[in-house]
Amino acid sequence: MPYIDHSDIRMPAPVDRRSERYFVSSAQGAESLTIKEVQIDPGWEGRMHVHNTDVSMQVTSGAIQAIIGDEVRTVRAGTTLLCPPGTPHKLVNHLWTPAVLLFTYPTNEPQTSFLE
Repeated sequence: MPYIDHSDIRMPAPVDRRSERYFVSSAQGAESLTIKEVQIDPGWEGRMHVHNTDVSMQVTSGAIQAIIGDEVRTVRAGTTLLCPPGTPHKLVNHLWTPAVLLFTYPTNEPQTSFLE
C-alpha cells in the first residue's frame, strides 16, 4: 500500500487563476480512484459541466460560490459538495482570498463534458 506524502507533491503555478495537484491517480497505481487538490484564486469562474461519475468536493480552506443544478450557494471550509453523475455544476470565486478544495472521483479516468 503506497503512502503519499502531500508535501512531496508541489502545487504548480496557477494557470488562469487555478492550479491543481493529484494525490491519487493512475500515476500512483490507482485503478478506480482520483483525488486532487485544487486552488481557485480570486476572480476565477469555471464553466458549467457534468461528469460521468459522482464527484465529491470538500472545501478545505476559504470559501467558494457553488452552482449545482438550480441551486446557488456560497460555502466555506468544512463543507462537502456532492454531484451525482450528470449533475450540472460550476464553481466561482468572487471573494478576495483563494479557496482550496479536495476533489474525489470513484474512477482513475474522470471525464468532463462542458455545457457552456
